[in-house]
Amino acid sequence: MSDFRVTVETRPPFTVVSVSGEIDIITEPAFRAQVDELLDRPVNRLVFDLTELRFLDSAGLRVILDAYARLGRGDRVIVCGLLPNIQRLFHILGLSGRLPIYPTLDDALASAPTPPP
Repeated sequence: MSDFRVTVETRPPFTVVSVSGEIDIITEPAFRAQVDELLDRPVNRLVFDLTELRFLDSAGLRVILDAYARLGRGDRVIVCGLLPNIQRLFHILGLSGRLPIYPTLDDALASAPTPPP
């Protein structure tokens, strides 16, 4: 658990949740608490940056899906930076067609519509 870390950064219109290490039955409660705290505030769009995440189990995946359900479907919850093993999990579970997934955080941030001048 020592290398598990969650950081939160505001990059309007996104709130970026970056996760490193592993999300498993031991670390999931801390991950859930952080995400639930964010969802209790007014949040427009969430990006889960999983670039540094090496392992994600079903409990951790449930936190992301719960955020997706709470914020409403569509592009209000975005995932980026999936390593091949995690990308495969999303594909097998059919989530790649439901959740917007981007290769990098920069790609995810660029997905926001440009505000009118």
